[in-house]
Amino acid sequence: PGAMAGKHFHPKGKMPSEHTLKILRQSRGSLPFSDKRDFEEYKKGFIAAPDFWVIKGKDGNVVWDMERYKFFLEGKEFDSIHPSLQRQSTLNMSYGLYEVIPGVYQVRGFDLANITFVEGKTGWIVFDPLTAQETARAALELLHQHVDERPVKAVVYSHSHADHFGGVLGVTTREAVASGDVQII
Repeated sequence: PGAMAGKHFHPKGKMPSEHTLKILRQSRGSLPFSDKRDFEEYKKGFIAAPDFWVIKGKDGNVVWDMERYKFFLEGKEFDSIHPSLQRQSTLNMSYGLYEVIPGVYQVRGFDLANITFVEGKTGWIVFDPLTAQETARAALELLHQHVDERPVKAVVYSHSHADHFGGVLGVTTREAVASGDVQII
């Protein structure tokens, strides 16, 4: 609630020191924030946004909540956030399904990482299936709804951080992997 009003995030949090505030002011004045090309580039290929901001688990628990970050869309500056980090966070609010190049799609804002879908000859190849199966499943459903409902045939983990493999059971099953219908790479 404080963030929506342009205030510090947590009442128990320590406000930035005068030295930090000075550095942040200098950064706001010296960095090229008038250059909006990155915002235009990030919009390229936009297909659709979901009609929800919160992804819940089967028991109704909140798994991912983009709504709590909407304050980044209000154009306010925060003394406790470095302006470059705030700009990146605002870019991360580009929430939805995008076509990166023909046959390559990305769902952004459903988790800490982005999930990428590549159109293969026999089905989807999924890169980095997010942190939670609920978020990965929601991303796959958005892809199916707006592009094509094809089976997942392979899942690629780019590296070992949990936000790049933890949601694998949202895009496939243990049985599909064990039978060889889905390959894990």
